[in-house]
Amino acid sequence: MEKHNTKWFNVECVPECFTFPQEERPGDAPIPICTKIPVIDLGKSQKNETIKQLLQGGQEFGFFQVINHGIPESVTAQTMSTFEEFFNNMTDEEKVNVPTRKGWIFTGSEEEVKNGVRLWRDNIKHPCHPLEKRMQSWPDIPATYKEVVGRYVAEIRKLSLTILELIGQGLGIESGYFDEQSEVQLLSANNYPPCPDPSLTLGILKHFDPSLITIIYQGNVSGLQVLVDGKWMWVEAVPNAFVVNIGNQLEIISNGMLRSVMHRAVTNSKEARTSIALFVNPTPNSIVEPAKVLLNDSSPPLYKSILYKDFINASKAFGAHTDVIQNDT
Repeated sequence: MEKHNTKWFNVECVPECFTFPQEERPGDAPIPICTKIPVIDLGKSQKNETIKQLLQGGQEFGFFQVINHGIPESVTAQTMSTFEEFFNNMTDEEKVNVPTRKGWIFTGSEEEVKNGVRLWRDNIKHPCHPLEKRMQSWPDIPATYKEVVGRYVAEIRKLSLTILELIGQGLGIESGYFDEQSEVQLLSANNYPPCPDPSLTLGILKHFDPSLITIIYQGNVSGLQVLVDGKWMWVEAVPNAFVVNIGNQLEIISNGMLRSVMHRAVTNSKEARTSIALFVNPTPNSIVEPAKVLLNDSSPPLYKSILYKDFINASKAFGAHTDVIQNDT
């Protein structure tokens, strides 16, 4: 039987169910690129300068980008190609029938996120830790999915430990602090099809990340925006760079020295965009609290201690699927 590959986004105008209220939609006013977000060369030998740039990005913007990070370009290219194949070959009928307990979660254009309005995206989420165990439950199609994405997650794990170790050194936290208390817990990949009127809709609502850090690969198409001094600004799509943003948990551990900031994803009218986000989180039973080395009489704790899984459950950090994700991690 011939596969009828219908696509929800093949429309001439944005349906009402994707149209956000005036105060939440991106609008059509020009938005500048935030050129001050540091693009940090991890291959440089001047470690002290690298640490200084990492802290600056985390303190001022909650974001920075890294290049010469050690992840082969072929790995990112194969991973992007795999996700593009996954999204492009899945029909709308198949999306509706994805089992929610298969080891991965698919949310598409039919999911209402706020007051009946839907996001202009398709999304897949799945746990990644422990990697060898979780891989067995990932999608079977494309046939290379498990191998390619598994290799990518392993590379991101190494990169995350490098970044967290450098940040820890900059803060004065003991070496190895994050080694046992962090894991690449969750992958979230998004496909944003071209939109006939990007001013009306959103790819992702404005939000903070519940992670230590989130490592994002957005390819060569911009779509990520960050709130800087009360104004939305673009995060530039730098070739073969990873965007890193500070999550709520690292803000707590740094006692507010590093900031988790609000960000969102928007669409465009010309080309599809795929992004891959990996959430580097505390282990579920970790107690998240300001690092004791940062505290003294003149610098008291600004945040209360909390069990990470309690934080996730209380804040519903992963939306309607929080309970499923928590039970799977």
